[in-house]
Amino acid sequence: MNPSPLLLAIPAAFDFTASTLMFIALTMTPASVYQMMRGFVTVITALMSIVFLKKKQYRQHWTGLAFIVLALFEVGYVSIALGEKEEGLVGSIALGIALLLLAQVFAGALFIVEEYFIGDYYLDPLKVVGTEGMWGTLYFLIALPIMQSVMCTGPLCNFNYLENSSYAFL
Repeated sequence: MNPSPLLLAIPAAFDFTASTLMFIALTMTPASVYQMMRGFVTVITALMSIVFLKKKQYRQHWTGLAFIVLALFEVGYVSIALGEKEEGLVGSIALGIALLLLAQVFAGALFIVEEYFIGDYYLDPLKVVGTEGMWGTLYFLIALPIMQSVMCTGPLCNFNYLENSSYAFL
């Protein structure tokens, strides 16, 4: 028996949120820092698996997680300390890193929710990816008109709107 496709809407919502935050963070951070900081999803997933899935982590897991945290701290600290100084919070490397770490919380939650809800089923991987992609597309189709109607100013705005699809297609 297969679970309802509606059940895959939940992890797709986490993926939608994580992807959106990561796209915004990518505009604020150097690509190399962005790639390195995405490793935080390993730490988040491990911690959430302990809390929500009651999984046990062993000494080698904790050692690996400690090395990841130390490396991410070093990369984050150096990029903030030696990065370009900008006025204001929007567009700063520190805000980009914070958004990226928050995005990794949602990405980790995606893995935990998927394992919790559908871990006991055998599902065709292509069907799962397609169904989650369908939900993600639906979420973007709902969010896009809202983002195109939000007026704003600053480095994240395209011609005074939060999103400008016609400009993007040009």
